[in-house]
Amino acid sequence: MYTDLAKQELPFDGEFFLSRNKKYEELIFFVHFYEGSKKQLLRHIKLVNSLGFDAFAFQLQGTLKDLISLRPPVSKAGVFGTKHVYADQIETLLNLIPGKKIIFSFSNPSGAAIEAMARRHCSDTVALICDSGPTARFIPSAYNLYTHEYKLKPMPLRVALAPLLSMAWSPFLHKDLHDDLKTFPEGFKVLSIRGWKDLLIPPDHIDEVFEPHSNLDWTKLALPEAGHLTGLRDFKSDYAPVLEKFLHSVATPL
Repeated sequence: MYTDLAKQELPFDGEFFLSRNKKYEELIFFVHFYEGSKKQLLRHIKLVNSLGFDAFAFQLQGTLKDLISLRPPVSKAGVFGTKHVYADQIETLLNLIPGKKIIFSFSNPSGAAIEAMARRHCSDTVALICDSGPTARFIPSAYNLYTHEYKLKPMPLRVALAPLLSMAWSPFLHKDLHDDLKTFPEGFKVLSIRGWKDLLIPPDHIDEVFEPHSNLDWTKLALPEAGHLTGLRDFKSDYAPVLEKFLHSVATPL
């Protein structure tokens, strides 16, 4: 199905990773974390390939470096915010790739994936997996990023920068997530993966995203010793079986 597309130069450095023993119709469509890259998802890609799924990954364009270079993040609809620019990119690729897809997203770019899915009315996406996000409290998340990831020492600087980063992400902060999730089909399946020791996005901030939506059939994979995005790397024996069970429950065998 993807042979011809795989030979083309795809937008946003898109790349297919095909399983040697494909067992399911659905493609796993990966969305990497903020300031990350598709290369940093190879552990996850190899896992889903081994389970019999083809995969696709790409490079999100529009990060903190772009903001520093004074290139304003404005979506195709004229909405300011990196999240909405990411959603444009995700939507473009989802439209380009044929067939059914399962979205596998990480940290707060999961919010951009949700926006893109809502724009397309989940037309060919059958399930969503979110690892370490998104947050329902974006400003604390931004403050935690400056504290634990960027390790900025002056506390007043962190306090000043957190709202700026948050508004650059989206003027709606996290609040438009709820309007998007309301549009998802009844019984839409979501797997939410979180570490109890996540210093950037605490599990209860993730719960606040999904709990209000009775239309979602969502389950949690809680990893007591995991931090932000460390689940598969450090706790594969807990992570992989739950992921496999979820994928088998939503995928269509060939």
